[in-house]
Amino acid sequence: MKKILIFLGCPESPIQTPLALYLSHKLRGKNYRVTVTANPAALRLLEVADPARSYLDKTSDLDSTLNGLSKGEYDLLFGFIHNDAALSYFITFKSILEIPSIAIIFGRDAEILNMLEREVEENTDSYIVSVRAHHNPNPLKVRIDKLLEELED
Repeated sequence: MKKILIFLGCPESPIQTPLALYLSHKLRGKNYRVTVTANPAALRLLEVADPARSYLDKTSDLDSTLNGLSKGEYDLLFGFIHNDAALSYFITFKSILEIPSIAIIFGRDAEILNMLEREVEENTDSYIVSVRAHHNPNPLKVRIDKLLEELED
């Protein structure tokens, strides 16, 4: 069973939590073992939204995960990126794990989105899913669905 790590940035955007749960659910349906790592506030939002763990496998604190991370521990990395801090964490996770990765870039501001995309392109070989979205998760959900169709079962 392949292991996937989903990294979440700071939970400022209202679409991040539902999309993280959605992505975890879809990946679990494809028989992937999913770990979601995030800061304590983002983790609490996930736990409140899914108290029975219907959509989540494992969660872990961002800093603890990063401190114990080693190459080969996961098979695929997803990162939710909407600001510089999330970008830095994503690049760090990618460089340590050295695995295929998918940068999910979102936010309100087109200039910031373009900057985040450029930084991911310049610093990683990650596949990029990017859309201007803040309150409505559907545009990003559609892109995630297309991506998931391409993943191996």
